[in-house]
Amino acid sequence: MGKGLEWVDDARAVAQQQVDQPIVAVGFLQPGGTWGAFGVSKLNPMAGTVGQADANQRAGGLAKAGGFKPKVAMLAVTADTVEVFSAAPARKRSIKVGEHLASWARDDLTIALVPGRIATQVTIDVGSTGERFQLEATMIGGGFNDGLLAELGPTAT
Repeated sequence: MGKGLEWVDDARAVAQQQVDQPIVAVGFLQPGGTWGAFGVSKLNPMAGTVGQADANQRAGGLAKAGGFKPKVAMLAVTADTVEVFSAAPARKRSIKVGEHLASWARDDLTIALVPGRIATQVTIDVGSTGERFQLEATMIGGGFNDGLLAELGPTAT
């Protein structure tokens, strides 16, 4: 990991203690639409709050933004699975890895990536359960999500 991104390696190490297979990539996703809701909130705080609530709902409980303690979903990818953990910013250049939320077989997932200027939209469909999670990977902050996005698959056009 690059200089200044040691916190990503620290988070990976915490997750690795809970996962049997070697983790090949990690990343941190927030509810899809969080950046848009943030922008709207600067013009109309109530509309931004409503937009964030909608984004949180589309994330399916994996991540929640807004309020004083935003949470993100940390995805840890192994050769065969995608492991999902709750996570939250802790202190400067640190993140606290929380509980293990889900484990999905990679071959049971359909993942769509749509890159944008500020964030890449990540839609995860779980074939066996029919669940859908709409998240986004921020592209600001030094490329800490690059490895995760490369492992999740090609981008949609």
